[in-house]
Amino acid sequence: MSKRGFTATVGRRCGLTLILILALSIAAACPAFADENTPAVDHYAIGCILPLSGRNAAYGNRALDAVLLAAGVFNAAKETPIRVLIEDSQSEAAVAGAAVEKLARAGVTCILGPLGSQEAFEAAKEAQRLKIPILTLTQREGITEVGDHVFRNFLTAAMQVRTVVQYAQAELGLRRFAILYPDDPYGQEMARLFREEVRRKGGEIRKEKPYKADQTDLGEEIRALGGVAPASPGMEVSAGFPPKPDPGFEALFIPDFSYRVAMIVQQLAYYDITGIRLLGTSGWDSPELLKADPGHLQGAVFVDGFFINSFRPEVNDFIEAFYTAYGREPDTMEALVYDAADIAVKLLLENRGETRDAFRRGLTQIKGYRGVSGKTSFPASRDAQKDLFILTVKDGRIVQVK
Repeated sequence: MSKRGFTATVGRRCGLTLILILALSIAAACPAFADENTPAVDHYAIGCILPLSGRNAAYGNRALDAVLLAAGVFNAAKETPIRVLIEDSQSEAAVAGAAVEKLARAGVTCILGPLGSQEAFEAAKEAQRLKIPILTLTQREGITEVGDHVFRNFLTAAMQVRTVVQYAQAELGLRRFAILYPDDPYGQEMARLFREEVRRKGGEIRKEKPYKADQTDLGEEIRALGGVAPASPGMEVSAGFPPKPDPGFEALFIPDFSYRVAMIVQQLAYYDITGIRLLGTSGWDSPELLKADPGHLQGAVFVDGFFINSFRPEVNDFIEAFYTAYGREPDTMEALVYDAADIAVKLLLENRGETRDAFRRGLTQIKGYRGVSGKTSFPASRDAQKDLFILTVKDGRIVQVK
């Protein structure tokens, strides 16, 4: 396994490399912990399965940064008994499944990862078979239904939609919605979840319109939503002249990514669909969102699992520690992985993980863990519930609402 360069110090880099080599060697040498049939459990050992090579290696290596930071590798002032045993899934589902058994025999108390949908599913099945708790890091819906040893701590589509709808209805008083979404698996799933959540909460979906994922001119779709083109090309429609049409809805949900949303919002304004609340997902949280005229986005609401400019003190501390260790700022994925690893580390250090089953029970008792990706709890479903960051556009900037 190759580990990309660290920016802290040359000494730390070399020391970390030795730690990783030792961890991998221990993972391969099962007899160091127990015989082949009855592996003993080292309650300070965390297994980690990530794609450190293959098509998803870039994500896996960044996730590993977050795990090692949470494990205390860079805290020179304080020794830690925590050991991280790492397996490379090679971005392959079968390899990820086999890695679970290797780590189980190496005596780890729990496993973090994998990231990919199919990798996580195969690993979850094997972890359930071996009765070893696994905290998956995937968006795959239904992953915890594999069994009672399978948990998930990640940002999901359902989580985002629930938060957006709750805020739109409870805080903004909105009841009538429309959806404009890309006609691809991501857009279709987000639209379905939004439709169901709005109706479940007593709201109405007045209009829906899909568009092709590579489409650049959405004139037809926007007119179907109630838009009216200016009298002549290039002429902006001024307020009240001609009379502004009522599209029949108060808010428009657009589950797309920032660079496309910026383009779509300009076209919405051209066809005079203005004065409504725009709602979005984590894909909006990027400076690219504001590259067009940010005035059309004033008051837009969207969510994310992490916000780099948050006013929460734990977020600021995390960013500082991450930058000191790696010379760059963390992103949402790294924040989510860090919280998963930090939860595991804290459980083990509190001696609630002396056995694998004790660790599993400890996870089910996590309520309101205050992490860098918001407050986290594990309900009976073992699928993390998170207090996501609610963001808005105010005076040309993305800011945190709560």
